[in-house]
Amino acid sequence: MYVETDFLVALVKEDDWLREPVLTALEERDDVHTSILSYAELLVLFYDRAAEAYEIDVPRATTDLIELVPVVPREHEDAILAAAAFIDEHELTPFDALHAGLVTTADERVMSSELDYETVGLERVPLGDEQKSED
Repeated sequence: MYVETDFLVALVKEDDWLREPVLTALEERDDVHTSILSYAELLVLFYDRAAEAYEIDVPRATTDLIELVPVVPREHEDAILAAAAFIDEHELTPFDALHAGLVTTADERVMSSELDYETVGLERVPLGDEQKSED
């Protein structure tokens, strides 16, 4: 059974109005799963742009959630866990962290103007005017 973001939010927020039905669903079903999209939305929901910080403990919450609500395809679980580490250790934004997680787990390089990818140890191919200045 595919679940989306409101299911994950109810697990993170103890006072969420859907918490009891979600806990019941987890007890009654063994086929609950989601996608990287739900985790991306969850990270965005708990990211405070003004403070450039998260309202939750991302590594702990992500690890706990993946145990309860696995991701399909499975290889995306590793990307989400890598993203959580990048958020915790390098304070990346939600989408930059997820992009970095996908690139890391696929053992690829990233073409981007975003310098944060180098900060987390990825090989970045410059994009735009920056590329011209290096040629």
